[in-house]
Amino acid sequence: PDGTDYVNAKNVCPARIYIGMKGKMEDGSDAPADDFLARNGLRYGKVYGFATDMSSSGPTGGLFRDSFHKPRENGAQVDGKFVAINWMWDGVAKNFRHDGAWDFQIDVPGYESTDMKWWNSGSLDLSGSKTEHLSPDTRPGMTAFIQGSTAGYFGHYYIHGVKEALDAIERDDDLDFPSELDSSYFVYQGENDISGQIELNGVGLYRSPVTECPGAADATVNCDKDFSVKNTFEDIDGLEVIAAQEGLFAIIQEDSGNDLGERMFISSVLEHEADGNELTYYFMAMSGGKFNTRMSEMIGIPAMSSSASGSHEFSGVIDLSGMLARKEEVRKEGLFNIRGRGVQDGEFAIRAHDGEAKRQTELKVPINNKLIVLGLQAHNFFDGVIKAFQADRGGQVMLYQPDI
Repeated sequence: PDGTDYVNAKNVCPARIYIGMKGKMEDGSDAPADDFLARNGLRYGKVYGFATDMSSSGPTGGLFRDSFHKPRENGAQVDGKFVAINWMWDGVAKNFRHDGAWDFQIDVPGYESTDMKWWNSGSLDLSGSKTEHLSPDTRPGMTAFIQGSTAGYFGHYYIHGVKEALDAIERDDDLDFPSELDSSYFVYQGENDISGQIELNGVGLYRSPVTECPGAADATVNCDKDFSVKNTFEDIDGLEVIAAQEGLFAIIQEDSGNDLGERMFISSVLEHEADGNELTYYFMAMSGGKFNTRMSEMIGIPAMSSSASGSHEFSGVIDLSGMLARKEEVRKEGLFNIRGRGVQDGEFAIRAHDGEAKRQTELKVPINNKLIVLGLQAHNFFDGVIKAFQADRGGQVMLYQPDI
């Protein structure tokens, strides 16, 4: 439509959200009551992308997302809008040629021929770094999420006036979805040198020296491949925000192929005050890596499961504190409005399947009282009993309690 050829749509996209209407089929008609997709608003809805003023005087100075974060200080702000694309699913499975992903290479609907552009990672016609996990801001009154990038940065998207916009739609018989929603993005971490922000607390030592990782003595740096030592985050994959009494904390899990062992961190309380202060990252663990002495000696659990050295990947985070909280603990912290009526002291504070109460309870548990499940994939554990049972690979599920 703009006179240029489309490019491969992989990683040519902004941050996106979806708004769905429950109980509707793809054409907007009423759905059967037992339709799972319709009951969850997944048949009839709109996809929205983050767009901003990309002029030289705009909030990014004309820089797309990856370039904007090189480097960028904590608290940097980008105001924009989540704007609905024209594409909607019609209920028919088609090949990718008919997907809405192509819309992020053309003008923003309603802003044609203006400086308002999709804030893609690379550009409108250039692939950039991949965004992997995002995590919701579960604090009351917030419609927001935290998004990471394999480029090594992450930040917070706030979506404003959602209730007001949806209320306005209910009063307008001609509209089912808002065309746009105001939004603000704040940087938590730019693609910067973080080695001085990391606290190892006497651990996180690498095998040293390793010729292929010059100067890499500990986990303040990442040797993502031979003769490549980085002082930034490298390939942020897993990212989960832990809501606690003190505020929000981020667990960051890299997936970089670190030759010396993949790293995992938990942040200090997330804040974006633009006060010149950066976050602190507390070292949690490392695992794998072809030059890790345990890996090179083919030590693994179960025994005989490792037949070669290789990389590992921390992946997956579950905060158990809401599910495991006891009634008397919750009462002590002052959370009286959870839906746990009839539960006696000594019993769990919330009922099974009550996700809202779980999230409310998490907010009242101090970070150092949390019990957090962590997943680990061991990509080089594929032999022995793992092979015999034709399993994918080895790994571990661990229980972690912070001490920060």
